[in-house]
Amino acid sequence: MILPIILLSILSSVNAHTPNDKLKNCCSTIKRGDKDCIDRFCDFNSISQTNILNYLSTCSDKGPTVGMMWDCASLRHDHTECCKAKGVEGKCLEYCAAHDGVPTNYLDYLFCTESFNEIRDCFHDHMDKNEAYSHKH
Repeated sequence: MILPIILLSILSSVNAHTPNDKLKNCCSTIKRGDKDCIDRFCDFNSISQTNILNYLSTCSDKGPTVGMMWDCASLRHDHTECCKAKGVEGKCLEYCAAHDGVPTNYLDYLFCTESFNEIRDCFHDHMDKNEAYSHKH
């Protein structure tokens, strides 16, 4: 009787650790962020180069939401080498160097939207192999 319960517990914990699950779990720890933005955009499948401007225009004036979600997605890790390998160049690499947080002067980086999928994919790949970030506030 105990073996099936243990097996079920192991299987459910394995399934709960996909990069997207880790991202959503981290976003659930954001207490000072905008709940609507978090519900709508805290998902690797919901953010892409085709809707990043919509995300930023919707959420950038919602307090610390964008920065905190960025921390969740990036794990505040420096993804520069991954981004370079995927063809991200120039100023856009500042988005990859996420250990310092997200650049806040978004208008200076509008041209980087064409590299956003590659940056997101680096975050996703890194999250697949590492523990989720958790906000302490």
